[in-house]
Amino acid sequence: MFHVERFNKIKTLFNKGFLVFMAATLFTSCIQPRHTIEINDYVLVSGGKKVLGREQGLTAFIFENNPRKMPFVQFAADKYGVGSYKDVNYWVTYEGHKLKVLLYDLDELQKYFDMGQFMVTSHTTDVNVVGSKEHFIGLSVINESNEDCLDDSSLFKQVTLKYLKELN
Repeated sequence: MFHVERFNKIKTLFNKGFLVFMAATLFTSCIQPRHTIEINDYVLVSGGKKVLGREQGLTAFIFENNPRKMPFVQFAADKYGVGSYKDVNYWVTYEGHKLKVLLYDLDELQKYFDMGQFMVTSHTTDVNVVGSKEHFIGLSVINESNEDCLDDSSLFKQVTLKYLKELN
C-alpha cells in the first residue's frame, strides 16, 4: 500500500510539472520577438527635428557613440566655438557649401526616434568610460534655406555624408 501512494504522488507531481511547462510555453510563445538593427557605420532615419518651412521632420545621421573618447557634444562645441554644451548647433562651410549641423541630445533622440530598435555593438566597462555613456549620437544638417541636406532628394546629400563621416 505504501508503494501505491508513492506512485500517485509522483504521478501528481508529473502532471503539475507538465501543466506548469505548458503554461510557460503558452505565455512565451505569445511574445513577439523584437527586431533590432545593428549600426555598423551609420544609419539615416527620417522624422527628426522640425525646422521652419518644412512640414516633415529632418533626416538624422545616427551612429554609435564611442564612450572611450571625449563626449561628442564637448568635441563639437570646442571645435566650432559654440560655447555651450546644451543645444549644440553650428554653421560650417564644407566644399563651398554652408551647412548648419544640429546635434540631438539623449532626450531628443528618444522623442523623435525609437532608439530601442538599434543594437549596441561595442560594450565598455565603466572603468574605461571617458566620455558620455550615451549609446548613440544623432545629427541633422540643413543648408541656408532650411533644406534637409540628408534627405534622399537633396543635392547636398553626398557632400553632407562625406562631411559627417569625416567628423565621426
